[in-house]
Amino acid sequence: MFQMTVESSVKLHDNLISVIGPCVNKKQFTAGLLSDGNGHTYEAHVPLDKTLVSVDSRVILGISGNLDAAKLVGKTLVAM
Repeated sequence: MFQMTVESSVKLHDNLISVIGPCVNKKQFTAGLLSDGNGHTYEAHVPLDKTLVSVDSRVILGISGNLDAAKLVGKTLVAM
């Protein structure tokens, strides 16, 4: 199961946040829903159809929605 921990996040525009951090099972990620430990769900996708990080233990993802980027830092997101 794909899992990542958000180390850094940036709000790109009103409905898109970019997040980066360490992950496990990167190859199992498919665009879709991720959830945090509090039961919140996030719609995630790979930007530009590439993970942009060639190391299998790190990933950059886009998170859709009007969210606070700073509140994602430190969260562990797991594929649903």
